Amino acid sequence: MPEAGAGTVSGLPAERAGAAARRVWVLAGDKPGDNAQCRSLAEALGWGTEVKQLHYRERGRFGGLFGEDRFPLDVAASSALAPPWPDLVIGCGRRSVGVAWEIRRRAGAGTRLVQIGRPRADLARFDLVITTPQYRLPARPNVLHLSMPLHRVDREARARAAAEWAPRLASLPFPRIALLVGGTAKPWVLDAAAARRLGGAASALARAEGGSLLVSTSRRTPAATADALAGALDVPVYVHRWTREGGANPYLAYLALADAFVVTGDSASMLAEACSTGRRVWIAELPEARPLGSYAKDLLRRLVLAPAEHPRTADWRLARWLAELPGRGWVRYPRDLRRLHAALVEGGRALPLGQSFRTPPPPPVDETGRAAARVRALFADAPARP
Repeated sequence: MPEAGAGTVSGLPAERAGAAARRVWVLAGDKPGDNAQCRSLAEALGWGTEVKQLHYRERGRFGGLFGEDRFPLDVAASSALAPPWPDLVIGCGRRSVGVAWEIRRRAGAGTRLVQIGRPRADLARFDLVITTPQYRLPARPNVLHLSMPLHRVDREARARAAAEWAPRLASLPFPRIALLVGGTAKPWVLDAAAARRLGGAASALARAEGGSLLVSTSRRTPAATADALAGALDVPVYVHRWTREGGANPYLAYLALADAFVVTGDSASMLAEACSTGRRVWIAELPEARPLGSYAKDLLRRLVLAPAEHPRTADWRLARWLAELPGRGWVRYPRDLRRLHAALVEGGRALPLGQSFRTPPPPPVDETGRAAARVRALFADAPARP
């Protein structure tokens, strides 16, 4: 979906009943999924929020396997960061970490820092870190572990989209299964061959249920991949191809109208949004392709962390020290979306494509509301900034 630029988050009340007036900055980067999570949390808080659009310079970056990644800010191209300072800074991902720390250095300890995802930095330097299974962060008092990424459930927007798109989809038989397609994201590969297999598997599911497909690609879906996917579909279908030019997009309508979902496993955000409907969700696993250097890094991580993870050595003094390394950001586990998939399957919310649901999925969980409650608790006894 299109993103807003820097400025105030539209549609937010300045203050919800019973909540102290707070000033919030959302640090937005170049990843729509990260930005959407930050905005979802800000909207759930209902405080006065300003989006700070940030751009970074790759030259000058430093950090690595045993250090914190730091990205220098392109000040001229980014939103101004100046007083009045915020009560709360919300960031997502590693790029915004250094900016958040600099804001607090200038603003003082009264500014709370909340980071979403995996900071790749010392967790103790944040008031709250909100994370999900794929990042494998350690348990800490200031780390909130959620079952899936933050996302906004705007029922009114979905209802409007459904009313707009329902006439165009009226001829498609029920049940309608939405196929939400991502793209290549390390280590997952969605090339033409994988797309043809996906199209065949999704078609087989729709055919077995006597229904149809509602297909949507995304900004990470290459044109050749979309072509291969479309060529493999052999059931009644409506296909929407994402383009940079924008235009009408049925994504929200799919969330409202689809009876079930197939989502490529590379996209945590689309999985969360599909699971938010409470309907059946199948995860389409993609093939992996990893360079030799990635395997070498993973081997080094395992060697370093092995004493802390093995039951026979976990109580050793060295092992306890090694166990602290991920929390300090010195050694980090690679992102493993299979852990997120496993959590969704264990919770009964999703299944691998090809398996059958024996019972309906449980009602959706409000992880965004849960995260907002933890953020509000940070300000339980703190006065608002003037």
